[in-house]
Amino acid sequence: MTADVATAPDPASPDFNPDLLDRMTGAKGNAADIEAKCQALLLALAPVFAAAFGKATGVEIDARPGAIRQGRRRALLAELSPDTAFCDATIAGWSGDISSLCGTNLIIGLVECLLGGSDPHRLSVAARPLSGIELDMSLVVFEQLNDSLRTLVSADPKAKASVAKPQLELPEAVDDPVPDFHAAAVTLDLEFGAIFAPLTLIVPQAVLLKTKISARAQGKKSNPNAEDWTERLSDRVSQSQISLQAAVALAPLPLGDISRLQPGDLLAFADTGDIAVTLSANGKPLYTCALGRAGARYMVKVERQAGPDENWKTDFA
Repeated sequence: MTADVATAPDPASPDFNPDLLDRMTGAKGNAADIEAKCQALLLALAPVFAAAFGKATGVEIDARPGAIRQGRRRALLAELSPDTAFCDATIAGWSGDISSLCGTNLIIGLVECLLGGSDPHRLSVAARPLSGIELDMSLVVFEQLNDSLRTLVSADPKAKASVAKPQLELPEAVDDPVPDFHAAAVTLDLEFGAIFAPLTLIVPQAVLLKTKISARAQGKKSNPNAEDWTERLSDRVSQSQISLQAAVALAPLPLGDISRLQPGDLLAFADTGDIAVTLSANGKPLYTCALGRAGARYMVKVERQAGPDENWKTDFA
C-alpha cells in the first residue's frame, strides 16, 4: 500500500503559482485574515495617534479608521503617493520596512496654524509640493505615527522607533533598498479644522500576521524630553536663507513713452534727494532703506520698518 506524500511546489514548473509559495512560507496572508488584522490595528491606532499628536504639538486633530488595501509594496506606494510626503521608518524587533505617507495639505495647514496663528476652521489649503520648512514639519507627524504604532505592536515597551528624513518623491524601483513584498496599507482619515487628509502606513503582511495588537498606551505619559515643535519651526524659519529684493521708485511716464523705450534710454528716480529703497522678501515689504555706495558696490542702509506686523516671519513658511 503506497501513501501519498505532499511535496513543495516546483518553481520551475509552468503551473507554479508564486503567490501559493508565499502563502505557504508566511510572506502573504489570506485576504480575510489581513483585513481583520488591519481593522484591529486601525481601531487601536486612531485614538493613540490623536492623543500623542496633541501632546507633542498642542494641536487637536481627529483620527478615524479609513481604507485598507492589500498588494505588493511598490504598487501600493504608487497608488497612494500623489500629493503626499513619504517617510521610511523602523521599529526595533518588529519591522525595519515600514513606509508612511501623509497628505501635503495637512502639513501646509499645520505650519500655517503653528507659526501664524491661523484659525484651523478657516483654512483653505490645496495640496501641493511642500517647501523645505513644511517638509521638516512633516517629521512630527511621522514620528508620532511611528511611536504610536510601536506602543501597539511591539512586545518590548522600550523598543526603539525611528524615522528617516521625509521625502517628496518615492525612490525609483531600481534604487529602492526595500524589497517589493506583499504588504498591507492602512489609512487614518485625519481631520484638522477644515482640512481632511489621509495618513497611511504600509507594512509587510508577514509581520502583520505574527503581530498581536495591544490596546495599551492610550493613557501613556507624554515624553518630558519631547521638543516644542512651535519653537523648533520658529528656529527653522529664522535660519532659512531668504532672497531679498530692493525696489526703487522711478519717475512716472505716460504709457505711450513706456511702450517706446529702447536699450540705452535713461530713466530718472522719483526722489530728487536721498533715494528711498523698499527692501522686500517673498513679495512682502520689510524695511525702508537709503541707497548708498561702498567702494565699487551699491549698498542699502536699513532705516525703518516698511509696515509689516511683528509676526512677519511667519509669511516665509
